[in-house]
Amino acid sequence: MEDGGYDISNYTAINPMLGTMEDFEELVDEIKVRGLKLIVDTVINHSSDQHPWFIKSINREDPYTDFYVWRDPKSYDCNGKPIPPNNWMSLFKGSAWEWNEQRKQFYLHQFTHYQPDFNLRNNLMRNEIKKIFKFWLDKGVAGFRMDATKHLIEDAEFRDEPVKPGVTVPVYFNDFTHIYTLDLWETYVFLHEIRLFCDRVTKKFTDYERVLLPEAYGGGKMLYQYYGSKDYKIAHFPLNFAFVLVADFKNASFFHNLINNYLSPIPEGGTPAWNSENHDKFRKAMVYNPEYEYIFTTMVMLLPGVAYTYYGQEIGMIGMRIRDDQKKDSHPDDFTKKTRDSARLPMQWDDSFNAGFSSNPNTYLPVSSEYWEINVKKQKCDKNSHYNIFKKMLKLRKTDVFKHGDFKSYVISTWVFAFTRTMKGQETFVVVVNLGSETEIVNLSSVIHNLPEVMNVELSSPNSGYSFGDEIATSATVSNTFILRSFGVVVLSSKTTTTTRK
Repeated sequence: MEDGGYDISNYTAINPMLGTMEDFEELVDEIKVRGLKLIVDTVINHSSDQHPWFIKSINREDPYTDFYVWRDPKSYDCNGKPIPPNNWMSLFKGSAWEWNEQRKQFYLHQFTHYQPDFNLRNNLMRNEIKKIFKFWLDKGVAGFRMDATKHLIEDAEFRDEPVKPGVTVPVYFNDFTHIYTLDLWETYVFLHEIRLFCDRVTKKFTDYERVLLPEAYGGGKMLYQYYGSKDYKIAHFPLNFAFVLVADFKNASFFHNLINNYLSPIPEGGTPAWNSENHDKFRKAMVYNPEYEYIFTTMVMLLPGVAYTYYGQEIGMIGMRIRDDQKKDSHPDDFTKKTRDSARLPMQWDDSFNAGFSSNPNTYLPVSSEYWEINVKKQKCDKNSHYNIFKKMLKLRKTDVFKHGDFKSYVISTWVFAFTRTMKGQETFVVVVNLGSETEIVNLSSVIHNLPEVMNVELSSPNSGYSFGDEIATSATVSNTFILRSFGVVVLSSKTTTTTRK
């Protein structure tokens, strides 16, 4: 638990503090009964320094001698202290190299020094990784989220990375341009190898294809390399962090460009993927305000592609700043220097003790203070709650228009953004969001052509001022003017009645 569990000491066991393998097997079985599937998180960039492989590698015991990235010192200083092989930096500040006195070499750790990096240029090491995937596939998992994939393989020549222009004293990971440690082409070759292996293992399963989902922070052409091609399969789709990284108010043009710049380069047959929250960043309701949560959730759910929901997002959990004595995360965000614990607080099930999450006097992290008001039990009884609006979005996602329909986005005004989902022979949907802090008069037809003069509200955020079935004028020439409150969201349908999904 040196990095919240990302320091693995045994890849085929369950941490006793979390349960047993029998508990896991029961979980898989019960999930299957409910028509769901379980994807597990895999850490294949590094292990714990307590892993038997690393201990044996320190002792130069074959075949583990080169399972990790070891290097001799570049030189020694005037006091005889070894100097790291190059200027590579850890994501958590300081050199990415740690001296091991027993082996008399440095080992690479792109995260904490408790997390030594695997040497994935070693074929024996690669085979061990494949065995880990097979173990969990045989346990019945539906696929893998692969952690920190952009870090998997480094430059074979261990060259210094260039310092970014304007940085005089490089201290942090982001002070460098990572041309030798991130997204090397060998990483994609290795992941292709993993894909082929997993496909072979799962041939015995005929019910559905098991998926590979790389955690690929960043953008540009490297993100799309993870898709591979029809003849060179890699991942099914990489996680897209474009929304996660938005941490300030942005206007309609920003979102229009962000979405289209992401969608346009996706290879033919590739699947887009969206998420706006995760375990490393503050929840959007905390960064902005509670109403803004509807904006991101609506876009994640109704844009074309796969939607990821971080637990609690479906009820609009906010999170809170926690005291220093309660913190568990010793590696704060590199930019904000703030603990990531605020996004990891217990799920809020009801308004009872500890939000119904645990009967223990204290939970690992504290329960957020808003649990008495924001919880699953209370929201189930409120038709306008996050929970019930989220369920309506799930129903929309099951329609042919949202599964297979065309997408086009529009800048209606500086702060009003909209997109359409259309399909021949089906109803047209228009999603409209007010990103600004002022009420706006919205004239959709001035930008989006061939809309009906009047459309019906399919769903809306409580702060929008509209309810299911309300009629909305799409043109300013119609007397019923469309006025959208600040941070409001509405989804409009061209159907004359929307009672079928009420």
